[in-house]
Amino acid sequence: MAIYMAFLFVQTNANLPWLYPTKTLAVAVALIYFWKNCDELRSPMIAKAGSPPSLQSWFLAVVVGVVAIAIWIGIDPFYPKFGHATPFDPTTIVSLPQRHMFFISRVVGAVIVVPLMEELFWRAFLIRWLVKEDFKSVAVGTFSWLSFAVTVGLFGAEHNEWLAGLICGALYNGLYYKRKDVFACVVAHAVSNAVLAAWVLSRADWKLW
Repeated sequence: MAIYMAFLFVQTNANLPWLYPTKTLAVAVALIYFWKNCDELRSPMIAKAGSPPSLQSWFLAVVVGVVAIAIWIGIDPFYPKFGHATPFDPTTIVSLPQRHMFFISRVVGAVIVVPLMEELFWRAFLIRWLVKEDFKSVAVGTFSWLSFAVTVGLFGAEHNEWLAGLICGALYNGLYYKRKDVFACVVAHAVSNAVLAAWVLSRADWKLW
């Protein structure tokens, strides 16, 4: 998360064509390097393929992901956003190979890298750390009002679309408490970002990216 935020701090429309692929790669490398420590991703959803609990979790995660992004897109015209930056239009990238690389890294980053990175930070780490500093001793899915409110608030503040971020953060937290499974939140987040990517690419609605 620190690597990701460091890139965001220096990100501009001018450097985005090469910075975004670099950011995606850097975060992916960090995830791979630390993967053995991410025991929160050892999920019942993938323990027994086809078992009823697994199917229920997958279905609920997909539904939460679709509902979250439908709200995100639906309310977009109706509230003020953080910042007033001009949306970056990737079709203005002159070099065709660089344009294709940007699109590939943007989709891979949104659908795979970001959901893993953010859910490990928000739902595997911070939401438990706010319950107890020794967060590894806190069972996944443990509820407290403080951890719920802080993670939802910061998740909203992380996005220009702050209101949609608050709602999505609350929905992902609800899934976390319901299924007691971080991987379910990763799936929901990935579904949300995949649907958003499809929307943006089909409608050239670059402001949502």
